[in-house]
Amino acid sequence: MDTVLFITYSDKYSCADRIAGARRFAERRGWSVQVIERRGRTLDMRGILDLWKPIGVIAECGGGIPEISARTLGRIPVVYLDEDPKRLRGHSLNVVSDTRAVGELAARELLALELPHYAFVGWYRPRFWAEERRAAFEAAVRLHGGTCESFRCATAESASRRSRRLGEWLKSLPKPCGIFAVYDVIGDEIMQTAAANGIRVPEDVAVIGVDDDPIICERTNPPMTSIKMDHGRAGFLCARLLDEKMRNPQFSNVLLKFGPMYVTRRLSTRRFAKSDRRVQKAIEYIRRTACEGIDVDMVAAVMGLARRQAEIVFRRLTGHSIYDEIVNVRLESVEALLLNPAQSIEAIAPQCGWPTSAGLRKVFSARYGMSMREWRKRNVGT
Repeated sequence: MDTVLFITYSDKYSCADRIAGARRFAERRGWSVQVIERRGRTLDMRGILDLWKPIGVIAECGGGIPEISARTLGRIPVVYLDEDPKRLRGHSLNVVSDTRAVGELAARELLALELPHYAFVGWYRPRFWAEERRAAFEAAVRLHGGTCESFRCATAESASRRSRRLGEWLKSLPKPCGIFAVYDVIGDEIMQTAAANGIRVPEDVAVIGVDDDPIICERTNPPMTSIKMDHGRAGFLCARLLDEKMRNPQFSNVLLKFGPMYVTRRLSTRRFAKSDRRVQKAIEYIRRTACEGIDVDMVAAVMGLARRQAEIVFRRLTGHSIYDEIVNVRLESVEALLLNPAQSIEAIAPQCGWPTSAGLRKVFSARYGMSMREWRKRNVGT
């Protein structure tokens, strides 16, 4: 069996989806995908190539790693993942995230909260994708007449200095403010720093991250809203480009993009005119368990209220019923599944809390004005 190397830059959450996407395509060609984790160390590429004798290489952030070069790879075709196109200088195959779409989606999510102020926090060091996300976010905010403050990263600084600088910056922001964190790990940093400086989330600052890493997003206090990226498609596109290169050695200078899929809304962006912990507990419970078949009585029990009183309190703060909230969360999951062309439409209902497909079809048609099949064709093209 032919082997393709997938060289990862780190063990971050997104890598698993990217590798799975590459393997999904590889199955069609009978390839084996071997993962090589760099994790900051220098790779012995010649030794690795001699051991595996790969027919191709997918290199995450590969253009910036000296040992992954034309000199070491020779004639072995390579596809770069998330590398700055300017550094590759043409004649390369590259897959990158749609940074503009990510920035605009973050802006839409925060602008919907109708906050008076907005801000952006980038990566620890200058990165092309971080700057592009910032530019798209700022442009969208300005389009709506708003202004955006940005926390600038330093080329090199200690963790303690960055923490102090971030804390002072957060305190200086006009409140309330919506903050777009370029990645979940940055969102976590923002929320920890905010808590240390007496800044409340989401009352003072609402925070949205990118990647929807559950290990991070579910453990922040409160849980963090985040944009889910289509990392599976990224890996699939890399393998597809590699296949094209193998079939046609002249195939080169191609840049493909993968975009965001959806927003998982958590309490870091759930703002109310008046705070009530019972309602916050209910919303978080619904977000975690809506697709498990919960009902209004179960939510009322979590709130510690009788059903009628729970409905009154919930509607007063959110403007809609408990049942509406359950349906909203379920439909978010339906949308996410519909975006996967391999997902059977008939199998979606039980995964999202509906006992029958007919019940889901009725609710979906009433909400979107079209069938699920029509919605998929419009948004996915298949």
